[in-house]
Amino acid sequence: MKCNKCGAELIKSDFCPECKADVSFYKKAARASNVYYNKGLEQAGVRDLSGAIESLKMSVLLDKTNVPARNLLGLCFYETGEVVEALSCWIISKNFNSVNNPAVEYVDIVRKKKTDFDDKCAATRKYNRVLENALNENYDIALIQLKKVVSQCPGLLKAQLLLALFYIEKRAYSRAEKCLRAVLKVDAGNVTANRYLKEIGKTSEPADKKPAALPSFLMKDDETKEEKNERSPLNGNDVIIPETGYKKSNTGVFSLMNILIGIGIGAALIFLLVVPARDSLRASGNDTSLEENNKILSEANDRAESAEKKVEELTAKVDELQGQLDNEGNSYYEVLNLAAADYISDNRVSCAEKIALLDAGKIPENAKGIYDTLVSETMRSSAGTIYSKAEEMYDEGNFKESAKEFEIAYACYGNDNEDAAYYTARSYERSDDTENALKWYKVIVEKYSDGEYIGEARDYIAENES
Repeated sequence: MKCNKCGAELIKSDFCPECKADVSFYKKAARASNVYYNKGLEQAGVRDLSGAIESLKMSVLLDKTNVPARNLLGLCFYETGEVVEALSCWIISKNFNSVNNPAVEYVDIVRKKKTDFDDKCAATRKYNRVLENALNENYDIALIQLKKVVSQCPGLLKAQLLLALFYIEKRAYSRAEKCLRAVLKVDAGNVTANRYLKEIGKTSEPADKKPAALPSFLMKDDETKEEKNERSPLNGNDVIIPETGYKKSNTGVFSLMNILIGIGIGAALIFLLVVPARDSLRASGNDTSLEENNKILSEANDRAESAEKKVEELTAKVDELQGQLDNEGNSYYEVLNLAAADYISDNRVSCAEKIALLDAGKIPENAKGIYDTLVSETMRSSAGTIYSKAEEMYDEGNFKESAKEFEIAYACYGNDNEDAAYYTARSYERSDDTENALKWYKVIVEKYSDGEYIGEARDYIAENES
């Protein structure tokens, strides 16, 4: 042990042999520091990292030159995701002693893994933004951001604990338990995680189960791809509308002509029935009683009204058929043609967005081959990208647009993604579209009765459905 004033080697005496300073208090502090260091070493050995951190902090507080304690404290911080604190400990340790000090090697390793270090620092900054949003009561935005933090840096234990707290609040106990188990796997003595687990165990509500087939938005695009259809990919002119693509349009024109002819016949019936009846009334004169004249006139008027009504119905039918001809025929071909063009130019996300919300049951028969191929080649692989785009819109407060994108993402996931369904409903709710919000909350209740958002969905339906 060296004197804290002149650096001379100390002896058993309470005074420094060189500067004669009283070092009795310093010796007691150094011994206490070593006691706390040994305690921290034991705790770290059984992965009680939170306990070890507290012991080692006390150790370096009592003796700032305790290099082994600083090095071990840095390792504990690094293991719990606190990379900045870890690097600070090692740099201070290296400044006290750079000879045969492991801290020098630790700092070099961190510098060589600069990308990993930057990622962890970015995750910490995002976590701080999560705390800001949570303090401002923007809980849904905070939850989205927190999931990204945990995905980017699963070793950041404080983020895992906060995510578990969000899940407990939403009564998603099995997901909360998963986060807490991940924390305890790294830090077996974490008091907060153990307390949360105890609270989960006390609840009378059953723990929920996450749907096995639910693809999380934390996955990368490559992780959500399904096995592709055996159909050969589109190329060249294969995506151009088939030669028979407009046969239905020709059939519609003929039908339209027939209907117009029917309208003409109906109009002719008016003149054939009404005009002769009126002429007959004038010619009959005194030969027919007033009562009979009124009866004939009434019947003629009834026939005229009936004929006029038929004309109106036929006209409406013409308009309806024309609308179907325009909307269900040509528009579907047009959308598929545009989607196919995107596919050829390798813009698969745009292709998926165009075809995601088309009604498969209304696709013309001679275009189903193109539709099925585009679906299998683009939708599932683009789901993650579209979901991320929707998240960004949601974070920016653009809830009307995020609702549309989340809805498209849900369709791309094969109409089976609890997160996409929830944030579709939540976006509609925040854009004051109660009708669509109710629709999507009902989807959550029907399809994800054991899911994370079931309690919130039921509460919203109960409050808004009359």
